[in-house]
Amino acid sequence: MKLFAAVAALTALFLWVPSPALADPGAPTQADIDAARAAAAGAGDTVGRFFAGQGRQTSLAPVAARFDGPTVAVNDLNPDFVSGRSTQIARFAFLATQATAPDGQTASVWTTRDRRGAWVVSNIAGGSDEQTYGGQTGTVFREPQLNAWYALRDGRVVPLNAEATQSLGPAGVPVADYRRLAQQRYAAKLPGSAYARDGYAGGYGVPGPGGTPLPWVVGAVVLLGAGITIRVLRGRST
Repeated sequence: MKLFAAVAALTALFLWVPSPALADPGAPTQADIDAARAAAAGAGDTVGRFFAGQGRQTSLAPVAARFDGPTVAVNDLNPDFVSGRSTQIARFAFLATQATAPDGQTASVWTTRDRRGAWVVSNIAGGSDEQTYGGQTGTVFREPQLNAWYALRDGRVVPLNAEATQSLGPAGVPVADYRRLAQQRYAAKLPGSAYARDGYAGGYGVPGPGGTPLPWVVGAVVLLGAGITIRVLRGRST
């Protein structure tokens, strides 16, 4: 898997920061999934430009993008779990729809709710990590700052990709040990912390209704197409 070099060097937190007054939106319904998939397909020209530039900003004409893969729910590490306010390790973050280019490139089109509750495209990421890992058994979640994917199985947090294995080791760790590790990494960067108040990388949060999208990849490019601003483009190998 390929990430921008800056990401590998950073442990700072680059995520969407929701309003503190907004509740956890909870798991998406089938109607949400259908609406998110329609929003992704409606951004066909933007996704086609992503493919034409192979994940980079480009003036090339868009290629034809097929939205032929599944739409999956993606969970992120729950900040309330990190802070100790919740035993729920994962929290719903966004819906991801797989798209495919004529040359075989794949991309995951992320959709999140806007302030009105409508599903809108918020990111395009090359590859199909969301589909690869999101459907595995157990409670599956990401630690986005590391691009690490984990599953909760039989009381243990186990790694699903190389970044997660590097983080925890191949056998994973008990939930209590993972919480301590997450607290070491992020407790000082949660919403309301001095880190967040000072504006460093937006603090730590997850997308919620009306959340403000901020790039978590340093040097992210912005694509304008079909009236949609794609704030983050993460390059990944397929």
